[in-house]
Amino acid sequence: CHPTTHMLRGLLLLVLGTVLCATLSAGQEPSDGTYMQLFKCVAGSARQQWDLSRVVNNAGDKTIRLKQYEDKCLDISNYGTSNGAQIWLYGCHTDDKEPSHQNQEFTYNTATKQFRSTLSGKCIDVQNNSTEAGSPIQIWDCSGSGNQQWVYNETDSTLRGVASGLCLDAGTNTPWTPCATQPNQGYPFCNMALTPQQRAADLVSRIPVADKWRLFGNSASSIPSLQIPSYQWWSEALHGVAGSPGVTWAAPTTCATSFPQICTTGASFDTGLWEQIGQVISTEARAFSNAGHAGLTFWTPNLNIFRDPRWGRGQETPGEDPYLTSQYVRHYVYNLQYSSEDPKRLKMSSCCKHYAAYSLENWGGNDRCSFNAVVTQQDIADTYFPAFEACISPAGAAASGIMCSYNAVNGVPSCANSFLLTDTARNKWSFNGYITGDCGAVSCVQNNHHYTNNSDDTCKAVLTAGLDIDCGDFLPNNLAAAVSHNAVSMATVDHALTNLYAVLIRLGLFDPEEVQPYRKIGPDQINTPSAQALALRAAREGLVLLKNEGSALPLSKTLGSIAIIGPNAMATTVMQGNYYGTACSLTSPLVAIKNVISNVNYAQGSTIQTLDQSGFEAACTAAKSSSATVFIGGITNDIEAEGHDRDSIAWPGVQPQLIERLTQCSKGPVILVVMGGGTVDMTAQRDNANVSAIIWAGYPGQAGGQAIADVLFGTVSPAGRLAQTIYPAGYVNQVKMSDMGMRPSSVNPGRTYRFYPGPVVYPFGTGLSYTTFTYKWSNTSVWSIPADLVHKNIGDESSFLTSPALASVTAVVTNTGKVASDCVVLAFAVGPDAGKNGNPIKSLFGFKRIFTLNPGQEATVTFPVTSYDLSYVHNNGSRASAPGDWLFEVEGAITKINVEA
Repeated sequence: CHPTTHMLRGLLLLVLGTVLCATLSAGQEPSDGTYMQLFKCVAGSARQQWDLSRVVNNAGDKTIRLKQYEDKCLDISNYGTSNGAQIWLYGCHTDDKEPSHQNQEFTYNTATKQFRSTLSGKCIDVQNNSTEAGSPIQIWDCSGSGNQQWVYNETDSTLRGVASGLCLDAGTNTPWTPCATQPNQGYPFCNMALTPQQRAADLVSRIPVADKWRLFGNSASSIPSLQIPSYQWWSEALHGVAGSPGVTWAAPTTCATSFPQICTTGASFDTGLWEQIGQVISTEARAFSNAGHAGLTFWTPNLNIFRDPRWGRGQETPGEDPYLTSQYVRHYVYNLQYSSEDPKRLKMSSCCKHYAAYSLENWGGNDRCSFNAVVTQQDIADTYFPAFEACISPAGAAASGIMCSYNAVNGVPSCANSFLLTDTARNKWSFNGYITGDCGAVSCVQNNHHYTNNSDDTCKAVLTAGLDIDCGDFLPNNLAAAVSHNAVSMATVDHALTNLYAVLIRLGLFDPEEVQPYRKIGPDQINTPSAQALALRAAREGLVLLKNEGSALPLSKTLGSIAIIGPNAMATTVMQGNYYGTACSLTSPLVAIKNVISNVNYAQGSTIQTLDQSGFEAACTAAKSSSATVFIGGITNDIEAEGHDRDSIAWPGVQPQLIERLTQCSKGPVILVVMGGGTVDMTAQRDNANVSAIIWAGYPGQAGGQAIADVLFGTVSPAGRLAQTIYPAGYVNQVKMSDMGMRPSSVNPGRTYRFYPGPVVYPFGTGLSYTTFTYKWSNTSVWSIPADLVHKNIGDESSFLTSPALASVTAVVTNTGKVASDCVVLAFAVGPDAGKNGNPIKSLFGFKRIFTLNPGQEATVTFPVTSYDLSYVHNNGSRASAPGDWLFEVEGAITKINVEA
């Protein structure tokens, strides 16, 4: 889910104001989706000052607006017209004339002191007739009760509830101190000697039934009787704390370190880097939370396999390989959640998404909310499941959250799929945490998949399958009725709530601050010099050199002049990809290059996707007068995005024509820097002798411009490797994106390097350096391992995460060139009958990034070989040993292990 997707606003933009700052100064605009609440009146709070002139005077558009931010209106969430629909703050959309969208218009009756919704005819109301601070605001049948009466104070511009005397508020923070007062201190849920599950069960037993329903949405309501404030479950941190309903960008948390998008980070093949990024992001997340500007449940990472180059969200993933993705999440997620500073508590909660087989947005008439992913048991076992097992299993990263996806898997919506949520995640993989639906996914079960046909059955289907919370309003609005109709038991309700609150307890929200080191993390630990250095390191390590004819790179720093051309030359936020936050600094490639070469001739040349060629002449003029030309283009989130897949993987617009023109008019070498999460067909540029070098950059984050300059001018030698295959444009004509099969068939040529045998532009694992390396295996003799021993360790109860090594192979790498450089070693297994009968052509089974190997220096890397590396998954999803010769390959060097039948 993504909070900025306007077309899905009714499903996605669900946010509680309790994670926002206490007062709002000039320039600190509240987020769209901030839920309204009652709160104590705070003098001068911009979140409590309202402009009612359009309503009171019965003139204009009849909207209620924040006085200091007149583009923010009271809005009924999800265009709701039913009792209980909550009211939030959202950008005014008075230009939307659709009658069913008039959810921001209200009339005021001075006699009854009621605000009535024009759309529904219902009145603004305080939930559960509460008079407590933090109580949510909703619409309800007009009754004339005190909780529906409001008085406007013209002196301070506040709207005050008659029954409570409290103010209508757009997000003032309520601190989490439920165990700091009596009688809570004497209850078991505040007893730190008990387990989180025991504490949560006690807490849930004390929640009034009427308060439970509003706890089942991501914007969970307060529990006034237990002094528990409302909580926003939805915060994001894909590659840094990111824009989302739970995150506020206001002093003292105005920005966060923005690391490269995951497609770039994955190309580094550096497990230590992933660990350090996880540590920094969790520290900054805690700083935001301690300032009251974020929750502690962050919905990251995206583990889905980048199986099709058209997918709009492939940029969020490490790449196309299940082993790489599994290793990424093991190292990244563990370091998000756990630290030796406080082994008793989670530093933050990570949520593994999107479970499962999710990799289609909107293609060919298939929408993610109604798409049925038909997946074989074979593909589930060896492609779609491994990363999730690595993320949630105690033997892996032991994540505390799972997000079920919009799509169905083999006819059953993921969020109503007990095989996925309970049988596999909880029972087989021993998951300990909470399960949320993607935003609107619960509603999709009924309204898009039509798996159920009424709200009672939908509530029953998702909760009995194992879901705990809905990112949306479906469960909060319908669960009470489902219980009253005996469709859902209170035991099921309490079980889900126990899972939810056990995670909040593990996060320390019910424990004293003084015993929690994480509570001491302040805003001074955001974007520290070491974090900035790490962001630069990550960007450098993720850049991939695809071509370097005649050693055109690195360029000399004493170059007389340089032409910088292309639509991404001045990229800043583009370099962040999607799911990004406010970066503390962003340096474009153009600015970074100007810091190296004073004589820079810049011309944009073209846009990303229009057909305008009017800028070609200026680009050629710059290229003719420069010693070298660097074209920086590719794609952006206007081309690939959540909710939007590509139809073509060719270059968009006239960029290829501009590149061709530059090769004809440039005085010096032409170098390409290609941005984008998904790739474009670079066949013509690869084969053009006048294109001297190509660098793939992905989305390199806040330090991306500096990293590009550092590689161009040889401050560092590139060592990244492609984590995805670059296909020719015609590949997408051979297979429907909706075909989830990985293996070749009559209608599918195969996907990824593991199963696609056809021609590619650049294969998975491609990556050059400014030096040369030789590779060999130290193992010279053929090992033999009995097939029975292999099979013994791959039974139903085994896991690739714990499978013991049966042997090991050691690669020897030597820098035979003249430049010190990192080196990424990728080790592949090639089994008997590789590429036949559904067997992979080859599979990555190990990798290692070696740092700064000097000229003439040698390094060794040892890779364990387990039963999982010597076996295949069969059609039914079971794994079995494969007798015969297994070849282990590193850059053409081969060693062998024989599995004896």
